[in-house]
Amino acid sequence: MDTRTRSHDDYTVGWISALPVETAAAKLMLDNIHPPLPRLPMDQNAYIFGSIGEHNIVIASLPTGSYGNTSATSVGMQLLSSFHSIRFGFMVGIGGGVPSSHADIRLGDIVVSQPTDTSGGVIQYDLGKALSGGQFKRTGMLNRPPKVLLTALATLQAHHLTEDSQINGFYSNLQAKMAPHKAAKFTRPTQEDCLFQAEYDHIASDTCIDCDRSKLFLRPLREYQEPVIHYGLIGSSNQVVKDGKRRDQLARDLGIYCVEMEAAGLMNDFPCLVIRGICDYADSHKNKEWQGYAAAVAAAYAKELLLVVAIDQINRTPTARDTLAESVHRIDVPRFDVPLDLTAVPVITSFVGRQDELDQLWQYLRPTNPQSRKVAVIHGLGGMGKTQLAIRFARDHKDDFTAIFWLSGKDRGTLLQSLSSILPRLPGSGESHADGAINDEVEQRARYVLKWLATEGNSRWLIIFDNIDQYSPFSGPISDAYDPVEFFPGADHGSILITSRLQRLTELGKAFPIHRLDLKDAIQLLLQSSHLSMKNTAKELERNPDTVALASRLDGLPLAIVIAGAFIRETGTDITEYLQYYTESWSELQLQSNPERQYQQGNLLQTWMISYYQIQKRDPHAAKLLLFLAHFDNRDIWYELIKSSHHSPDIPVWLEKTISSRLAFRVGVKNLIGFSLLETKEQAGMYSIHPVVQDWCIHLSSAEKNTDSFQLSELALIAVGYNIPSSNDRNYSELQQRLIPHANHVRHGDWSSGNNDITVWGAFRGLGNLYYDQGKLKEAEEIYQRALVGCEKALGLDHTSTLSTVNNLGNLYYKQGKLKEAEEMYQRALASYEKALGPDHTSTLDTVHNLGTLYSDQGKLKKAEEMYQRALVGCEKALGPDHTSTLSTVNNLGGIYKNQGKLKEAEEMYQRALAGKEKALGPDHTSTLGAVNNLGLLYSGQGKLIEAEEMYQRALAGCEKALGPDHTYTLTIINNLGSVYKDQGKLKEAEEMYQRALIGKEKALGLDHTSTLSTVNNIGLLYSAQGKLIEAEEMYQRALVGYEKALGPDHTSTLSAVTNLGNLYYDQGKLIEAEEMYQRALAGYGKAPSPDHTRAWRLTERLNALRVADVNAHILHDYK
Repeated sequence: MDTRTRSHDDYTVGWISALPVETAAAKLMLDNIHPPLPRLPMDQNAYIFGSIGEHNIVIASLPTGSYGNTSATSVGMQLLSSFHSIRFGFMVGIGGGVPSSHADIRLGDIVVSQPTDTSGGVIQYDLGKALSGGQFKRTGMLNRPPKVLLTALATLQAHHLTEDSQINGFYSNLQAKMAPHKAAKFTRPTQEDCLFQAEYDHIASDTCIDCDRSKLFLRPLREYQEPVIHYGLIGSSNQVVKDGKRRDQLARDLGIYCVEMEAAGLMNDFPCLVIRGICDYADSHKNKEWQGYAAAVAAAYAKELLLVVAIDQINRTPTARDTLAESVHRIDVPRFDVPLDLTAVPVITSFVGRQDELDQLWQYLRPTNPQSRKVAVIHGLGGMGKTQLAIRFARDHKDDFTAIFWLSGKDRGTLLQSLSSILPRLPGSGESHADGAINDEVEQRARYVLKWLATEGNSRWLIIFDNIDQYSPFSGPISDAYDPVEFFPGADHGSILITSRLQRLTELGKAFPIHRLDLKDAIQLLLQSSHLSMKNTAKELERNPDTVALASRLDGLPLAIVIAGAFIRETGTDITEYLQYYTESWSELQLQSNPERQYQQGNLLQTWMISYYQIQKRDPHAAKLLLFLAHFDNRDIWYELIKSSHHSPDIPVWLEKTISSRLAFRVGVKNLIGFSLLETKEQAGMYSIHPVVQDWCIHLSSAEKNTDSFQLSELALIAVGYNIPSSNDRNYSELQQRLIPHANHVRHGDWSSGNNDITVWGAFRGLGNLYYDQGKLKEAEEIYQRALVGCEKALGLDHTSTLSTVNNLGNLYYKQGKLKEAEEMYQRALASYEKALGPDHTSTLDTVHNLGTLYSDQGKLKKAEEMYQRALVGCEKALGPDHTSTLSTVNNLGGIYKNQGKLKEAEEMYQRALAGKEKALGPDHTSTLGAVNNLGLLYSGQGKLIEAEEMYQRALAGCEKALGPDHTYTLTIINNLGSVYKDQGKLKEAEEMYQRALIGKEKALGLDHTSTLSTVNNIGLLYSAQGKLIEAEEMYQRALVGYEKALGPDHTSTLSAVTNLGNLYYDQGKLIEAEEMYQRALAGYGKAPSPDHTRAWRLTERLNALRVADVNAHILHDYK
């Protein structure tokens, strides 16, 4: 390899091949191969660089599967745009021989295009116009090869009259460069060269072994095997010839020696000579046996011809670009200005906003000097306003571009027709081509337009390719797809704007994703399209909650907004009524709705069907996946969530395959993203669906014959329910909060309690756990009740799944302060668990632990301790001393010891629980933070206020992050922090904490929940300390009434409120009322299952003091 540094301008000869075998042969003819050069922007070609003799050569090949004249034109023009020093080129490869009485053409021969008086050497025989009676008149003439090549051709022809050709030598060198098994591809075949009679068709087979030998066209044997070189006309078209009779007719009519498919696309746009090695006879017997050899000898001839051209001739030859520019300038084109024509452009009646997008497009596409081609791709969801944005851009800048052309990219044929229809509008194109091929043949007219756009100096135009929604850079199974690059002008100038739903098209240029309108612009568009903006009430309508709600529901999708506006305008419906129709009768509403003219894809029922059908063709499983994803909340979807649907016993095969691996899932969503029906989010692996697309998918899943909408809803419910982590898992809260929107979405289905699928009711139990953990107790109760009824009917009263739901309901009632109902649930679950699973099963022990918590809250400390001790011994045995369930029991035992005044034992339990949970769950897990909070309570009771505050602050920061500021447990810690501030004398800070806790609890738990009442009682204590005795009494009375109702008159919390009222009356000098409160409290503590001797002693002391005060008061009275 020659490693010297070269630039694009060092290359003077272009060489184009169509097939890989032709490109390989060309590369093997190079004397030296050069390092690659960077490809210039917008150049789609692939190049090989090298030299033959003194000539630097660049080899380009047509894209795989993209053959024919148009593709050749594109490759040639892009080559000249990147390599400005190219003088001429070669089109070298294989062709079909056309033997006749004038030319004994055999396989392996070479045909070189040579001009005549009436032809430039290549005839495009499918170019012309149809006449009456089925006649066809060929028209037009392609350019001759450049003079320097014709001179070299004459020199080489004369040389071959007296000397042997160097083809065999170059061919031998080619084979020597390769390993034998590689060289075999280019070896001359050993089988007989057979030319069959034109009327005899091939017998179906890879070879002609079975063909009738009597049908051979008899020819004399040649004495030598060297290829014969024929100079003459080459026929070119966009179709393969495989018909002997058609071949012979072309020979009689045109006198051609060879047929092929690319040369006609080059002669007028890439000054070159065409060289073809004959590999078949263009009949039904054609095969690929001779292709390698034919490509090799054609390349060898090109090398020999090039060596005839002296380097000083190259330097004196004008560049190909100059040659083409001169030929164009000979056409009378005084200027390049073309007025904007809106005939084919959709009408815009409503357009708002998008100024940022318009500015960004202008900054990128504006004509600049020096000019280089720019391609912008507006891509996004159907109905998002891509076409409307392009139209507005064109109108805004019609005076900034010399010409703006609008092309419909619906399919290749439509785009070709749009491009060719531009020709009559071009300056100087009218009369000069009135009877020529340009006006009569669509492809040729289109090619002329591209040539005009590529003209040097014509650089300030804008082409808009609208609605390219079928794209394939390679030929493939999807026949409607095509490559728009085929229709890009070859020159490196001008501006191109593409609109498409396909994200993949952004590989052609700079991406400009179009997003939903913001709320303000969406409301403006709604009022404008409904004509409500012209009413006096427009300002009021902008602020109307239903206007905001409808605009938010349509989420900035212009098509949906304009359809809504049209319906409102045409029917006299108001916005409130339309919103109701949209929510309750979506499908019926859309059937009655029609889009504005500016949206040519139809209404909401139609606009995405095009994309959906394309997805069905490419990947039927992906189409079904789209409908399935619509049954989740639309804002945040991820693989693990969808994967949980595998818990269903009736999972469909297509879904099972789709979720079998993360890669399979990503492949499934690839097409959905590609058509903009699914959006990716900033965080990898997260997806979302526009809410209106979701509505359409729900409609479609109900309407599709092969889709079971109820099954998709059930699968979504199972996926969510079985994805919910336990509160004992690390980072459970973050995942649970992600799942809340999905739970809200799936739980509202028509779930009959008669459904016997236990998986469904297990999913409901999971949803209940989610709402319970997140402090949404009302929702949790509703879900648990539905799960319980379903489990009881499907499994029976004593099935473990039923009992698990019963136990969960007990937890819920406990948290709601419904202690009696909670105990009933626990006792039922415990009795059945012991019977079904035994006394030491972990499920049994979990219920035992829950009963301990309940007894503790009821003030039954001895019974609570017994339950906790039983649970602790069982869990340590079954799960180990460090399991989270064991540690929870240890933590709660600490609470019992604290309430019993055993502070040392309590601290030991709390410290053990905290250390274990930090190790098992991490320092920021909510269960760990619960242990931290408990230590704070202990320290507060011990008077260690600084340590208590540290614990509460740590617990509060963690819970606010994990659970949110309004979670009930967060509010409990806030309450506790208020108590510490009160004890520290920070009364203002204490009141702030208490009030925040009270407001949050009243909202989350209700006015009469025991936790709410606890904070009410604490506020009473604070007011008392502040001397606000009237306010304090109100708080105490509220707490007392609530406790009596919720817990009974003798509960410790009730008695605490009674004692506080007694203290208040004492401070107010109401000694009789104070004594009544103290006596009641003392009697209550005496009845308690676990008497609180400390409190009883303190109350006795208070009563004695009260009596002394009363005696002294009487003495003072008598003295006076």
